[in-house]
Amino acid sequence: MPSQLAAKPALPLPIRLRADISATGKGVTIAMVDSDFRSHPDLIKPTNRILRYVDAVNNEVHDAPPAGNARARQWHGTMTACTAAGNGYLSQNVFTSLAPSASLVLIRTMNDEGRVTTEAIVNALTYIKNHAKKLNIRVANLSVYDDDLDQTISHPVNKGVEDLVKAGIVVVCAAGNNPNAPVRPPAAAPSGLAVGGLDDKNNLRDEDVEMYHSTFGVTSIGVQKPDVIAPAVWLPAPILLGTDQHKEAAALCAMDNCTDAMLQDIAPRLLPHTKLPFSVWTSRNIRELRTSIRERIEAELIVAPYYKMVDGTSFSAPIVASIVAQMLEIDPELTPDRVKSILKDTARPLNDRPSVAQGAGMVQQRAAIAAVRDGVAASAP
Repeated sequence: MPSQLAAKPALPLPIRLRADISATGKGVTIAMVDSDFRSHPDLIKPTNRILRYVDAVNNEVHDAPPAGNARARQWHGTMTACTAAGNGYLSQNVFTSLAPSASLVLIRTMNDEGRVTTEAIVNALTYIKNHAKKLNIRVANLSVYDDDLDQTISHPVNKGVEDLVKAGIVVVCAAGNNPNAPVRPPAAAPSGLAVGGLDDKNNLRDEDVEMYHSTFGVTSIGVQKPDVIAPAVWLPAPILLGTDQHKEAAALCAMDNCTDAMLQDIAPRLLPHTKLPFSVWTSRNIRELRTSIRERIEAELIVAPYYKMVDGTSFSAPIVASIVAQMLEIDPELTPDRVKSILKDTARPLNDRPSVAQGAGMVQQRAAIAAVRDGVAASAP
């Protein structure tokens, strides 16, 4: 008999955060600064929410990311964009972000050699600053880091973050995934909101929560980073359509959902699209075939034909960016400093970890949203 679930179960973000989803980021634009992007259905259907695609490597601006065959560098940015503002279109709204109504500006920073340079990040930050008012950019998410170790405000990337914050834009930065490495720009910028990682074990048991292996520390100018932590592992994110990874995920999930009789019939046609060993292709042992399929699904962390689990503070940051978009929808008058204060004041620290590793602690989305609503109510005439 086929298994009840097509793939490994994954908690959707609203559930794992016990989130208040009454705000959806409507009217707020998030600028995503990342490797590169695709126009994923979770971002463009049923309504296209991509306002601009900016190539900060070649200084070009387009209405949408380039079409054609997918490139490897486009996966990371597409995943972070969907984490921040995806509506789960391909999952029937299951794997949705917390800000599925937010608009997006997508900014490529990775060159053809696979490097993200200081110049490209600065170009991205400059574009955001110059077009924030026109495009209503209130949040910038940077799931990239600079190779330089300069943690001072004089570094052009850190300075760019500081300039955006002064202009009223909340800048959310991934802290990094190496606790033995120094905090790099842009996470080192004092006024930015650096986000470290949390491992919630893909369940709702608070007692199981642990730290993720995030980068942390006190910068050379005495600023502690990260500011807060958020889930960084077991996170559902899109697989790029049309890639070999997508073809394999679709084939494995289809076979996993077949009856024994159906599996015998369709396996010879679908197995060539997978990386299962050739010996499995010729096996007529259904139990062996099912075991191999499940093991491959587990190994690839596939959660559905279009999604797999991913990890890294690259995804913690856009989770926080989506919460910020919700906060700004409720109260557009919030300043970056006030947003940061609310998120830190409502965070819950892990008792067994030093504050230098986790900042204020685990982001508490529901408490942060409640604090914003209370503030709006208190200021009402």
